[in-house]
Amino acid sequence: MPVLRRLFATIPAMWTAWVIARIMLGFIIFRDHSPRGDVAYYFYGILGNDPSMMTEYPHAGTWPVEVLTALIGDHIDAFYIAFVLMCMLVDALFLALVLSNHHANPRVWIAGWFWIFFGTLTGQVFYMRLDIFPALTVAAAAACLVRWPNIASALLAFATTMKLWPGVLAAGLVGRFSNRKSWLRLLSFFTALVALCAITIVTSGWQRLLSPLTYQSDRGLQIESVFATPFVYQAFYEPTRWEMGYAESKSFEISGPGVDQAIAWSTYSMSAVIAFALAWALWRFLAGSWNPRSTIAFFGVMILLLIITNKVFSPQYIVWFAPLLAVALRQPQMSEHQLKHPRTHRAISILMVSLAVLTLVTAALGSYVYPSNYNFIWAQVGVEFAPVAALALRNLLIVIMAALALCWLALETWCEARAQSKHSAAQQHLTEAPAAMDARD
Repeated sequence: MPVLRRLFATIPAMWTAWVIARIMLGFIIFRDHSPRGDVAYYFYGILGNDPSMMTEYPHAGTWPVEVLTALIGDHIDAFYIAFVLMCMLVDALFLALVLSNHHANPRVWIAGWFWIFFGTLTGQVFYMRLDIFPALTVAAAAACLVRWPNIASALLAFATTMKLWPGVLAAGLVGRFSNRKSWLRLLSFFTALVALCAITIVTSGWQRLLSPLTYQSDRGLQIESVFATPFVYQAFYEPTRWEMGYAESKSFEISGPGVDQAIAWSTYSMSAVIAFALAWALWRFLAGSWNPRSTIAFFGVMILLLIITNKVFSPQYIVWFAPLLAVALRQPQMSEHQLKHPRTHRAISILMVSLAVLTLVTAALGSYVYPSNYNFIWAQVGVEFAPVAALALRNLLIVIMAALALCWLALETWCEARAQSKHSAAQQHLTEAPAAMDARD
């Protein structure tokens, strides 16, 4: 065991593995750099002549590109390289965060290895999409929940202005109405949110603030989404029954029998997810307490449910979940009640490790489908079955992951409730003891 620890549980070993893994990712990108089309879109969205480009992205979400173009200038080849290096830099910074405090917390090694493998298995989109920035901001918020919950709330607000979906996670910041810290977390979130939105309004106008919302409402059903899976799978056997192609939404969409109903069900499901988040916040506000561990679990559940119910499931969306899971894997804090119930603690650990393994498999399946086999999904339909099966399996695994995450949340909430109950009973005992002594006197 000490030999294995020296090999795999040291800082030099982790960074050596990261360098090797990212060199492998570099070879993957060099071999097939077709996903750089989005990077070119970012470049021309800032320096081009079309004012409508990149307006589907929240304004703050484009700031990394604006900073990069200010430094690089109008040289697109240099921009390609600089964008990858910028993503590599934030990737390395996040690994440093994951490995921090490694002397006192052995769980960082599991989280670190998970992150190292995840980046390479995700493929080109890991370094050639903007999604890594809001995802890492959410993970940073989760990492700050224990010691600096107000900073965590502000970071979550920043992530919301970058990609919209983190806003739903704000329901996890709500605590009991009588708790001052709950109001401080919410105040931090909304103050940061208003300030960041004000920057957009002052620099780009109201229309730029609202443009991502109108764009989302006009989308059809993307071929990789969970709700499109039955049609894409069946299209392999009946290629002429459904039509697939590049749509105005800048994604590949499907149309044909049953698709409109699937879009409606996607909308209903998304509404149910939002309702669940609001119900969670209301329960916390009226009757519940607040705990960082259950909040992180809630974040994970919401991210997976948002991916499942979304009309779009691009391969980079798995990046939304992985950084948060890395933070969860390295959590050193454990409730006193959990320590007294080792089976519950063991079950939570098994659930998180299972989620990590499934996340790696899901990332690998996504990179297998896109970019090298993507044409077999929408253009050369009925030619190769393996990419279709990989896509269907990826989407099935995401649903399974959501179910596991719900179990994780339930166990964390149960531990929290039991600990709160014991604390309340102890407090009541302390208040009743002096009264009983006075009665005897």
